[in-house]
Amino acid sequence: MERTHMLFEPSRHELLTETLWEQDRVQSEITSIIDDIEQSVLPNASWPTHPLDAESYSNSGPKWSAYAGAAGCIHALQILKCYGYQVTDLSHLLPEVHRAFLKAPDVSVEPGLQLGEIGIIMPGVLAQPDNLALSDKLLLCMEATLALPLYEITSGQSGMMHAALALYRKTGDVRWKNVYVKGAKSLMDNWRQNTETREWLWESQVFGPKRHYYGACHGITGNANILLQGVDLLPDDLTELIIERTATTLTISAKREGSARKEAELANWILCSKPNIEKLLVQWCHGAAGIVTAMARTPQIDSLHAKQVDELLAQTGELVWQAGPLVKGANICHGTSGNGYAFLYLYLRWGDPVWLDRARKFAMHAIEQCQSARSQYGQGRYSLWTGDAGLAIYLHHCIHPEAAAIPGLDLF
Repeated sequence: MERTHMLFEPSRHELLTETLWEQDRVQSEITSIIDDIEQSVLPNASWPTHPLDAESYSNSGPKWSAYAGAAGCIHALQILKCYGYQVTDLSHLLPEVHRAFLKAPDVSVEPGLQLGEIGIIMPGVLAQPDNLALSDKLLLCMEATLALPLYEITSGQSGMMHAALALYRKTGDVRWKNVYVKGAKSLMDNWRQNTETREWLWESQVFGPKRHYYGACHGITGNANILLQGVDLLPDDLTELIIERTATTLTISAKREGSARKEAELANWILCSKPNIEKLLVQWCHGAAGIVTAMARTPQIDSLHAKQVDELLAQTGELVWQAGPLVKGANICHGTSGNGYAFLYLYLRWGDPVWLDRARKFAMHAIEQCQSARSQYGQGRYSLWTGDAGLAIYLHHCIHPEAAAIPGLDLF
């Protein structure tokens, strides 16, 4: 595998395993992860906090959120049960998880999808669609995101919109459509062009300072993705406008490097601008991999800017492959599974089996990372976005690529 050095930090990546795809082994690992999750739940409705997750929070206590806590584990089990696995449904623990979160939150009490109440209540609503009180509470949390100066997935409008759109598609209940449309209006009203660079960006205040992000989690690509997925619900057809603004911005801001193996350039993006953070990461949350998963769902219309999107996807997907698996482990957010999803999404878009083959190679590597980490830390990593629960769903999608969708975001 050719490795480039200008567009990623080699120290964040490692050489790909030589282990070949073996479906029986993949299936066995999924079952092993499910068994470990079920056997490790604690009496307080949480799971043992992994040392790596404890390092990421000022509060080292139990984790409750969809991102790295109990709600995400329970939601992952719901998804795996729907896929036909023998799973103990732990949805009855969600009210206790919600109460514990309000009493001792992972970060702070907020309404958001990954870090707040939406991500905890959402799997409860999925388990109890006729529980009107719970649905009402979820709707209040969704509406509470509308005025926040965030414009991103973890805590802001675009994360809420993923949940609202999923519920509307599942139920047809107009309340979910209406709150999705309100979120879209908030995004469109706050999407502004920089007069100097001509880029169209949101000014997000998710980590304190106001910044313009590019990636799937906090930036333009994540927001454009959710706008395009529900564009049919909006009063005006904004498809071409959204694609034009996004493709133009990505083309202007891309960092590029030629590939010795191919004539095509490779592309990546810095974390954010104003003030600039010049890191060039290749992860779902920041950088190339997430930009692929967000933009690979762009409608394939006959326009110049739509063609630009496909060119950028090819360049960026190739960079994800050349960078290799991530040192940070097997997880979705900033690990090998999240990067593997980039290949699955490109396979779904273009049907080229090379992308499925690459996803499956990353799957085998992720299995080895997961097993090595269990041995090193003496426990699994019980979370949807940072740990084994998300890996299990990724592995299933490598077996059944036609169903591939990132859980807790494109899949509920």
